[in-house]
Amino acid sequence: MTPEDFQRLYELQVVDTGIDERNALISKADDGTSAKAALEAAEARLAELEEQLHQKQAEQQTLELNLGVIEQEKQEKSDRAYGGTVSDIKELSALEKKIAELERNAGRHEDMVLAVLDEVDDLTAQADKQRAVVAELRGQLERIVAHFEQSTAQAREEIEALEGRREELVAEIPEALLKQYEQIRPRCDGLAVAALDGYNCAVCHVAIPRVHRPMVVRGTDIVKCENCRRILVIPEG
Repeated sequence: MTPEDFQRLYELQVVDTGIDERNALISKADDGTSAKAALEAAEARLAELEEQLHQKQAEQQTLELNLGVIEQEKQEKSDRAYGGTVSDIKELSALEKKIAELERNAGRHEDMVLAVLDEVDDLTAQADKQRAVVAELRGQLERIVAHFEQSTAQAREEIEALEGRREELVAEIPEALLKQYEQIRPRCDGLAVAALDGYNCAVCHVAIPRVHRPMVVRGTDIVKCENCRRILVIPEG
């Protein structure tokens, strides 16, 4: 290993930290997940109301058709009973009885039609209100997503550039050194490399044995902080 390898490793740490920071910024930004869930719930409720409305409208249509049939039959019976063609008392009595039955049946159907009309009106109002809610939530989601895309665009561009640089660095760092780095990162909150500040680790601030500093300066062997176990590097500049 050479001092240049450790300088590249230190830069890799800076690059990875930059990627982590920007990913954290993006993850904390509101991407519209909650707004989307609210919209989907509102759309589901609207679909439910529209289905109920459709069923009630179909029921209304059926009742009105049945009422029409009853009214037509009642009219036919009335025309026969009172049109001067029926002279038999028993037949007339039977017709009048049937007409009375049809009138009662028509009355029941009229009441049912009115009740269903009230339900249709209520469901129509609910559906209209829910459509307004859906439209408002859809607008909110569009605004949130647009703001998210705009506010995180720079971070995503920077991540792309940093990832490109990372690929270049990884290709130039010795495999053994890179393996150590990748193993340490998850255990140390993403920071596998620590700058050496005098004789102290710049991350945990614990002093290293004085004999270790020349080894770090020489840059031919991996030297770790005995406290936090990070790889020690003296950055250029």
